[in-house]
Amino acid sequence: DENIKAGMVKLQNFQRPDGGFNYWPGAQEPDDWSTNYAGHFLLEAQNNGYYISDNMLQGFKNFQKGKANNWVPTTTHFYGGDLTQAYRLYTLALAKAPELGAMNRLKEFKYLSPEAKWRLAAAYQLAGQATIALDLSSGLPTSFEQRLNPGFTYGSSLRDQAMVLETLTLMGNRKKAAEVLASVAGQLSQDNWYSTQTTAYSLIAIAKYCG
Repeated sequence: DENIKAGMVKLQNFQRPDGGFNYWPGAQEPDDWSTNYAGHFLLEAQNNGYYISDNMLQGFKNFQKGKANNWVPTTTHFYGGDLTQAYRLYTLALAKAPELGAMNRLKEFKYLSPEAKWRLAAAYQLAGQATIALDLSSGLPTSFEQRLNPGFTYGSSLRDQAMVLETLTLMGNRKKAAEVLASVAGQLSQDNWYSTQTTAYSLIAIAKYCG
């Protein structure tokens, strides 16, 4: 409880006047993934009964809406642009402010990666569009090759698999989620180094599955 409250206070030093969050305090430009990551934390904290400043949350939502509606797709996945946009849309849906127009545009992107499709499916599920979420995730892999470079999403194969676990849990597919859970938990139990982000996504996905 003490750490969560301290974390929320600390994040105020990372938020810019436009509502986005820096990767480092005092940086000149907001970082898109850091904004998703920090905002996700704030929303989860609020959903678990913690008080979050209205100004802080509204600034975040305004920033996300502007970015979501101005996003332009590219054919490269190295930097994770499509996953960043899908995660952005997920946070807006989690904030009960889904941008369905931007979600539909991303869904139609020809080169949408499987990782981005899973995160976008979670956004549709949160927005009450369960049929689209099911269609979008149908036939997708639930595990991924280890990335040669984490890119601007600071990703890993385990981080992406944890997002799959969360999505399956949200969709109520307990049987398939249980299979992914075994893989995620098994990797966490090994004596391997994982980034803070990879560990965090794994734990939050497991926690959501376990209720």
